[in-house]
Amino acid sequence: SPMDAIPASVKLTTYAGGSEDFINTPLQSFINELQLGNTQIKVGKVFKLEQIVEAHRCMEENRANGKIVIVT
Repeated sequence: SPMDAIPASVKLTTYAGGSEDFINTPLQSFINELQLGNTQIKVGKVFKLEQIVEAHRCMEENRANGKIVIVT
């Protein structure tokens, strides 16, 4: 069972709908709220693509304190 292998501190998101359902999600509303500054996304750490191993380590050790961003 793959779910048993996921550590308790890891969050797993799944999507079970079809492509028609995905189009109907409120993504544009979310983007609008971001642009207006009404929604904040906490960026924890930013890594360059060459640092991807360290980024994974940071994620696995739960050290990001926010979203991990990879830039190319």
